[in-house]
Amino acid sequence: MAVTNFPLISSVERSKGCTLFSLSVLRTSSLTGEVAVAVRMCVVLKRRMQFYYWKNRKFWELQGDLSLGDIPKSVAWGGETLCLGTRGEYSLYSVGKGEQEGIQDLFPTGRNQEPKVTLLQDNRFALDKDDQTTFISPSGQLNPKAVQWSEVAQAMVHDQPYLISVLSKSVEIRTDEPRILIQTLELPKPKLASCSGQGRVYIASNNLVWCLTMVPVSEQVPQLLRDKQFELAVTVANICDESLTDKSKRIQHIQTLMAFDLFCNHKFKESMEVFFQLDICPSHVIGLYTGLLPAEFQDKLVYPDSLPVLQGREMENGLLALIAYLTQMRHKLNNSSTPSTLAPQPLVEGIIVIKSKRQALQIIDTTLLKCYLQTNDALVAPLLRLKDNYCHLEEAERFLKKSQKFTELVIFYNTRKLHRKALELLSQHSSKPDSPLSGHSRTVTYLQNLEAEHIELILEFSLWVILASPEDGLTIFTEDMDTVENLPRGRVLEWLLRNSRQLVIPYLEHLILVWGETNQLFHNSLILQYKDVILEANHTDTVTQRKLRALLHQDPPHYTAEQVLSKFPFDCLFEERAVLLGRGGRHREALIVYIHILGDLEMAMEYCSREKASGRPVYQHLVELLVLPPDQSQLPGVRLPDKTREPDLDAAVAVLEQHGQDVDLAPVLTSLPASASLYRLAGFLTAAIQAQVAARHSVQLVRALQHSAHIQLQEARVMQEGVRLDMTERSVCVQCGKRFATLSAFARRPDGKLLHYSCAMGSS
Repeated sequence: MAVTNFPLISSVERSKGCTLFSLSVLRTSSLTGEVAVAVRMCVVLKRRMQFYYWKNRKFWELQGDLSLGDIPKSVAWGGETLCLGTRGEYSLYSVGKGEQEGIQDLFPTGRNQEPKVTLLQDNRFALDKDDQTTFISPSGQLNPKAVQWSEVAQAMVHDQPYLISVLSKSVEIRTDEPRILIQTLELPKPKLASCSGQGRVYIASNNLVWCLTMVPVSEQVPQLLRDKQFELAVTVANICDESLTDKSKRIQHIQTLMAFDLFCNHKFKESMEVFFQLDICPSHVIGLYTGLLPAEFQDKLVYPDSLPVLQGREMENGLLALIAYLTQMRHKLNNSSTPSTLAPQPLVEGIIVIKSKRQALQIIDTTLLKCYLQTNDALVAPLLRLKDNYCHLEEAERFLKKSQKFTELVIFYNTRKLHRKALELLSQHSSKPDSPLSGHSRTVTYLQNLEAEHIELILEFSLWVILASPEDGLTIFTEDMDTVENLPRGRVLEWLLRNSRQLVIPYLEHLILVWGETNQLFHNSLILQYKDVILEANHTDTVTQRKLRALLHQDPPHYTAEQVLSKFPFDCLFEERAVLLGRGGRHREALIVYIHILGDLEMAMEYCSREKASGRPVYQHLVELLVLPPDQSQLPGVRLPDKTREPDLDAAVAVLEQHGQDVDLAPVLTSLPASASLYRLAGFLTAAIQAQVAARHSVQLVRALQHSAHIQLQEARVMQEGVRLDMTERSVCVQCGKRFATLSAFARRPDGKLLHYSCAMGSS
């Protein structure tokens, strides 16, 4: 070397007497790909530090000097942080801050030892203390795991991933993660070490220099894999000069082997985390556990080494880790952003992988089911209830039956809408006392939750429940649930009439009284059912008779009187017939039944009072029937008694005196017998004539008032039409002040002022 090889470019006059310095070289890339280099320098002058930056072939002052409490013996600059080692302790300084807030004390240095700070290639600091090296980040985060050397290191360099330390008679090469000894080289009194690019380190003594070169990555990786140093193999593979694709493949292969080795060493959780990160085909991961995949599929899988035999606690831990992995994978695949065609990685190159998203989910869910059955069967039902569960039907059936999980099997059938299978299973186990499905309650609940589209299935499987327990069976059609209320009620009624007549009346009563059903079909049916019960009991069932009469008197009626009446007997239930005749508008026939068959004038009066409120002229018929008994033709189908009620003029006159305003005078007088005394009719006739006179006077008064209002209206019209309107060429609009153009539309205010029609519309 000669001075001519290194000419002087610049000098820093203020740095005279410096004992130590450190450089910071930052390289940043712009959006255009250009690389900018920033060089900064820290100079130590006893207890003072100076900061400079390089620009235009010269160092310029970066910030003011920093005063320290002790003389730094070792300095390293990484990022925006300086690490200082003084005789007493190590500390960090954030560049750009003052002395008080910028310095952070770390820990004391070693015993009788010069501090040594080394900047690593990943921007961490390595601090020596006795025979250990501790690592700290630029933010001050301390790594509790230190590297242990054979003795106190004299110098150290970092050639990623290796730490090369110079000892008194040798050079040791170690890694910090994982912490293992790689190599020891015996050299005579080495003192200094310097890294010259990746894979080359120079070691110097007082009179010798050695050059250490790294073994090629292509030779290191296989050896590391044989030694099962997978983490180190990944780190080494990252620094090789291969293409990005080849490097990714190599790292993927190493990490796959590492995950498999973790599994073989029963580190199941860590193994599954790596498999998930590598996106290994789930079927290959599941195949690590024997008995979870179908035998024909398992035989197609190949693994790097023989699989461990898991038993007892180890098997349980392995399955729990697998459950966590499958749950995470399931969530990932169910994400809407995941395509339907997958591209998973094989665990061993060349083995077929599952590319169909649906098929992968099917394998995952079926395996989850098997794992839950072996570890925590309480999670089986929640899995099977998921609407998007993809469990394989035959495989899930087989395992659930084998495990005697019949309740969960019903849930699985229900989720898959295999309702017939579920109901057949419930029916088969209903008579087994030791089965969890014993009895009919589960069948009732299942049927109640089926939609109306399954009505035929509901009816088919409700029959055995009704035969076993009619009361509980009825709740299949009457439970207060939306699915039950939405069943086709006509179809249910038809089925009950054919298969369980004893439940027809309770079902219809629930429809009408609880659910407020207004369809005429059900009201007609309930009336006829009541009628049949009364006839079968030979009129001794007074409770049903009261129910029938209450339903007939319901207002407004929701039954068809004519349809019901045609099915009623002609020789009994006359009171009910009278109500139906009245509901059908056949008031005269209804009154004939009350007066001449039942012989109850009070009931006839109550009937007329009710019908009068509805605006029907029934008192006319009542009076006529009291004074003139009917013949058989007036009540078709029903035979009148041989001895009907005698004409009762007194009762007729009493009705006329009370309700004379509700009858037509002329027909009533015509119907009265000639022997009727005018004296007895005086009160009725006087009131009737006065009422007609008063009505006539009222009509005349209303007519006169209307005529007077008409005359007043005509006079007002004539007055309005007689108003004179003068418009000349000088007339102007009171709104805009302009004159009226020829043939232009105009408007007149009530005060007589004129304005353009457009102005009037705009102002309004």
